[in-house]
Formats: sequence, structure tokens, C-alpha cells
Amino acid sequence: MAKIAVAGFQHETNTFSPIPTTFEDFLQGGINTPGILKGEEILYFQTREMNNATSGFLRTAASLGFECVPLVWMEAEPSNRMSADTFDRLMRLLEEDLKAHGPYDGVFLDLHGAMIFGDHQDGEKEILRRVRAIVGEIPIVVALDLHGNIAEESFALASVMVGYRTYPHVDIYQTGERCANLLGCLLKGEKLQKAFRRLPFLIPTSSQITSQMPLAAIYSEMEQMEAEQRVIVASIMLGFPPGDIECAGPAVFTYAGNRQEAEAAADSLASHLADHAEAFVSRLVGLEQAVERAVRLAETAKKPIILADVQDNPGGGSGSDSVWLLEALLQRGVQQAAIGMIYDPQAAQAAHAAGEGQDVEIGLGGKMMPGHSPHFGKYRVIRLFEGEFEGTGPMAKGMRLNLGKLALLKIGGVYLSVGSTRIQAADQAVFTVFGLDPRDMKILVLKSFVHFRAAFSEIAQEIIEVEAPGAEFDDPAKVRYTHLPDGIRLGGTGPIYRPAPR
Repeated sequence: MAKIAVAGFQHETNTFSPIPTTFEDFLQGGINTPGILKGEEILYFQTREMNNATSGFLRTAASLGFECVPLVWMEAEPSNRMSADTFDRLMRLLEEDLKAHGPYDGVFLDLHGAMIFGDHQDGEKEILRRVRAIVGEIPIVVALDLHGNIAEESFALASVMVGYRTYPHVDIYQTGERCANLLGCLLKGEKLQKAFRRLPFLIPTSSQITSQMPLAAIYSEMEQMEAEQRVIVASIMLGFPPGDIECAGPAVFTYAGNRQEAEAAADSLASHLADHAEAFVSRLVGLEQAVERAVRLAETAKKPIILADVQDNPGGGSGSDSVWLLEALLQRGVQQAAIGMIYDPQAAQAAHAAGEGQDVEIGLGGKMMPGHSPHFGKYRVIRLFEGEFEGTGPMAKGMRLNLGKLALLKIGGVYLSVGSTRIQAADQAVFTVFGLDPRDMKILVLKSFVHFRAAFSEIAQEIIEVEAPGAEFDDPAKVRYTHLPDGIRLGGTGPIYRPAPR
């Protein structure tokens, strides 16, 4: 029976976020975990079927005869980079366990791919370097978010890297299954030849939806290569533009039985991405124009109009507490509107102290972004909630969520889902946990980028992505980078980045 070390260490780092990342953030955990999990705790939380790569790996491992040794699983919500001291402190947990329970026949690592620490250092490269130094030349298989910014050195250190194939990420479990099966092949002695290609531009997040053209066709081509056995497995990484690091941007990985096939497949996929560079542009609509359109459409629409507050997406490192769209709706006297989720622990606490049916006079939101300010007013406390609840849509499938004190407030004609944990509105449960059916709304404001589409697209009349201020910017040409490689384009056809003289 093959002995396999299993660990996870995830953070999506937005180097433009106003929110620092601390060790305590990992103690709080993220959507996958309630904190730092060790040993059997990992099995408790991640052996049920859920949209998580470790879950997919562990549930497949049993049929392959693996003896899995769960070590440590750590994550924090997206935010700015952690200090080198915090990274080292977290890595020691992994390194100590890895040394204590070895030797192993293989390793499975559940990483993100866009971690940055210290002075813009690449987290995944350092994780793999340290793990490889401990375990030696045994197979290391890595699951990655398709928003990973992957260095070629990381690709070389891992035996196989497997990225998600969907955005919204509804195939994370299947990614873990692929990793387990590939590890099984490696342990049987199968040799994989691999190829890596990097693209010379950044892809704005609004043009990374994998169900839309041209990405739908390119990912389909990748899967056809696998079906025809031209490659064993391939991945297209779309990159995370808010990560200011030398390896930022899209990349392609291919693995095949011989080098010629791996190289040919990598060339083909990279070429097709490059051929469609003009499609990779920002698609956001200005705030005033977006709200005016939503209000006009809502007059006759049979389903909600969604205003996606994409640049205040906590899933990309923003604060999830801006109130520009709230104020725009109130100025127009909009009725039957709902916003979710606004991160404001103080507001949630005040609502719980007051009780349902009471009014609270507070300044809501506006606390996370420099230069912003709360919206002061009298809010009615409609419903309160505290405790655990389950996700209901594809993104949060099988996940048990606990966001601390939650409150459904109302001001004018607008309902507000307010939480004590930063989490994007990728699941209808952010409203239904209060008994509020989002289908009954005329307008929904969702603080999420693309993930909300998995749970909300089917109930929407139209989706409008709004260019309101936030830390997860869409257009790379509108911010100032300092660590990108010289010559990369800021968008598929955007300006060319040139580093400032030092």
C-alpha cells in the first residue's frame, strides 16, 4: 500500500489589497476550513464530498490503495501578502509534520498558485522547494486554482501540476480526483514528459469566464487532446492579475508519454490563447450607467437584474464593504433590491444587540478602503442568524459555513446581508439563510466576480458587471505594477509594461 502525504496551504495574494495577511488569519481559516487543520481533523472536514480538491483526492485515494497521511491544511481569505515571518511560521508546521511521519511513496499538495510573501516572493515555488528538499525524488502531485501565477521553477519541482478547468470553479473536486489517478500512474512507474509555456499578457478577470468564447473552445480543445490520448493531462492557467510578481499571467502545462507530444500540445494551446488576445479585455460598465440600466430593466423584468460589484470581491482580496452601489440605489428610491454580502462585524454585532424588528442607527460599511466612508442611517433589523449552515449551490457544495454573527438589515427599499466574515456572494445561502428568496428581488447587488454566476445565473434576467472602486481591479492597465516581467502586456492588447528605473 502506497503511503501518501496530504497537505494544503492556500492563499490568493492581491498585492494591491488594503488588507494585510497575518498568522491569525490562517487560524480563522477560510471557506474550506474553520482554521488550521491537523491530522485527523483534515479527514473529518474533507472526506465528505465537497467542492474541494483534497476531498476529491482523499475519496479517490481509497480505491487506489493509498494509505493517506493527513498532515496540515491551512488557508486564509484573499488579501495582501503575508510577511516572510508568517510564511516561515506556517511552513514550519508543514515541514515538521512532513519529517515526523515519513518516509512516503508520494505527496499530494492542495495549493492555490497565487501566493506571495515577504518582498514579492513566490509562495508556491518556496513551498515546493522545501517539500522537495525533505521528501527527495518521489512523486509530488499538486492541485492548483486556474488563477495561479506559476513560475517555471515551480513547474519543474512538481511531478505533475493540475489546474481547475472552470471559472466559476465548479470542478475543484474533480481536480482532486485527477490528481489521485495521476499519482497512481506515477507510482506504477509511468513516465511523464512535460512542457511549459507562458503567455506574454495578463488576462482581465472579466474575460476569464470559461463557459464563454474563446476560452470555452480552447478548454474544449485541451480536453479533446486528452480524449485522443495526445496528452495524458493538460492545464491552462489564466493567472491572477492583482498579484504583482514576476511570474504573473497565463501559462500552459502539458504532460504526455513522450516529449514531442507534450511540446506540440503546449504549443497548440498557447498559440490559440495568443490568437485570441484581442478578446482578453476589461468588460465592466461604469457605476452610473450600470445602475441606470438596471433600474430601467427592472421595471419590466420577470427575473432579478444582477449588478455584480466585481471589484469589491472579497474572493479577490477586496474588503466587501463598499457602499457606493447602496447609495446609488437609495438615491433613486429603488424598491425590492438586496445586497450581499457586506462585511461589517460591528454592524452585525449592533444588530444582534438590538434584536429583530428593532432599528439601529449605524454607519454601515465603508471601513476597509482608504478614502471611503460608511453610509450612516437608520436600519431595520429584519432577521438575525448565528451558527453553521450549508452551501446550496455548485461553488459551496457540501461545505458547512460559519460566518459568525449575520444580520439582514433594511434601509429604504434595500435589504442588506451583513456578515462578520469576508466571503463573496457565490451562493444563494447568503440570502436564504435569513429566509429571503433572491428570486423575489428586482435588483441584486452581489459582491463577487465570476463565481456568483454558478448559483445566480439561472435566476437572473441580466448580469451587469460594474466598475465601482475596489481592490480587485479588472483592467491591469489602470494600476501601477513594480514587479512584472519587462515586456508583458497589461491585458490581451493593452499597453506594454516597462519597469521603472531603479
